[in-house]
Amino acid sequence: MNWKKLFSKTILDRGYQYYSEGTVEDIDISDKLITAVVWGSEGYEVEITLSDGEIEDMCCSCPYAADGEYCKHMAAVLYEWSENKNAPASDTNENDILFKPAHTVKSRAAKHTAVERLVAEADENVIRSFLADALTDNEKLCLRFYNTINRQPSEVDLKSYFRQIDLIVRQYSNNFIDYYAADDFIAELEELIDKDIRPMICNNNYMSAFEILSYIFVVVGNLDIDDSEGGTGMLGNDIYQMWAEIIEKAAPDNKRKMFKWFTSHTDGIVTDYLEDYIEQIITDAFNEKKFEQDKLDFFKDMIDRSEKSNSDWNKKYAAEKWAVRYLDMLMKKNSSDEQTENAFREYRKYPDARKMYVESCIQKKEYNKAINLIDEGISEDKEYRGLVSDYSRRKKDIYLLAGNKAAYIEQLWTLVLETNVGDMEFYRELKGQYSDTDWSEQREKVFGMLPKYTNKAEYYKEEKLYDRLLECVLKSNGLYMLEQYETVLKKNYPEQLLNKYKTELYKMSVISGNRKHYSNMVAIMRRMNKISGGTKLVGQITEEWREKYRNRPAMMDELDKL
Repeated sequence: MNWKKLFSKTILDRGYQYYSEGTVEDIDISDKLITAVVWGSEGYEVEITLSDGEIEDMCCSCPYAADGEYCKHMAAVLYEWSENKNAPASDTNENDILFKPAHTVKSRAAKHTAVERLVAEADENVIRSFLADALTDNEKLCLRFYNTINRQPSEVDLKSYFRQIDLIVRQYSNNFIDYYAADDFIAELEELIDKDIRPMICNNNYMSAFEILSYIFVVVGNLDIDDSEGGTGMLGNDIYQMWAEIIEKAAPDNKRKMFKWFTSHTDGIVTDYLEDYIEQIITDAFNEKKFEQDKLDFFKDMIDRSEKSNSDWNKKYAAEKWAVRYLDMLMKKNSSDEQTENAFREYRKYPDARKMYVESCIQKKEYNKAINLIDEGISEDKEYRGLVSDYSRRKKDIYLLAGNKAAYIEQLWTLVLETNVGDMEFYRELKGQYSDTDWSEQREKVFGMLPKYTNKAEYYKEEKLYDRLLECVLKSNGLYMLEQYETVLKKNYPEQLLNKYKTELYKMSVISGNRKHYSNMVAIMRRMNKISGGTKLVGQITEEWREKYRNRPAMMDELDKL
């Protein structure tokens, strides 16, 4: 199984790094399931489902995988799984162990033991001299060694780290880091984070770790880099996770310094998609009571700045984002009803804020007020079909909560015929409000009132009106609808479907195409073979084409594959 093709190169490289460093623990493997814990900024649980030796599904508890992406933790587990499946016999020669690269958990452990043995056998003066020379020549290694034996890095150490980061940037960047260099650049920064900053956090050096992480974040956020593989975003996510850990553990005075740093870095100091991490950490962290008013004041200031901006995007979307955060903070703070109500009234001009206002009214069972807010939103946002659809859905739910059955059914009709045409969920919900006898009449009313542009095929399928469905399929252009509804129609209407296929095939045969074109035609003929009477018709077409198109060798080759 070539599972590596499921991952981008960046994810694979970082997963391999995690695997090589032995971060995969508690791995449990069966024929149908692989589970493990992978340690990064914290322990992430990975679960991989197998079916006949192939990957069926993968999930991980990390934030990156929460969006449905395949993450480095999954890749690390799969590397570990592959090692367990294909582990070679262990090396017996001491030199082989010492001088071969150690890429697996087992080989790394064996090499570490061999190195320890080598060091133990060496003269202490030789070791000291060798180490001094090595550290003199390698500043990065010197810093790492220094911070291993000193638990409180000084300001000089921070400046040395900043210099190391700048050196890494200069090594890869000449005003622009291209696609081919981006992976290695991100990997070097990740190594520094894992090998140097992570130990600082473990040694309670929270402020030093914070300053170096923040320096990396700002430097990367100002680089012109080809981020096609998403490495910058993954680095930002890792830094975000470590920031959250540091803030949770930091002393109160340092936490105040961190809050000030974040709130002063939301004005375009870094590229916009990385700035999202800063905004998110301000929102999600600093949850102590002493920060409540500071966060409210900051959110309010960001709303005002966005509304005064010359950018239309800021005036609408950025202001809306901060208004939602402000309102959410007010409710979490248990502010007075008057303060919260005034804020809702002021910011209901923003759709997401209005939705929060509606939900607040629903919680208080102020259903009429919620309906009025929704009607106001439908009127003000009528050019945005998605918003009108959302409002209409919620309006239906509110009528149901309020026990207003007549208004609820009326709103269902609006959803089916106007705002959510084609959404079978609401069609079925409307159907459920009528008896079978009454529905026969009501559905014809629906069919007659649907907009002219509506494709009624899905409705006919839902109602098992296969004669009408067949008519839609036969009138349609091309094969899309035919292939979509073939399964439900072929039992009762094989001849009609085959004739439709034949018509479309003959249109395709007029065109002298490439091999792929003929391969697609043969694939259609294979579908026809599965319909009653299809084999005979396909044979007739094939015989005719062998004579008519005998000068098309690619076409003849593909027909031979039938």
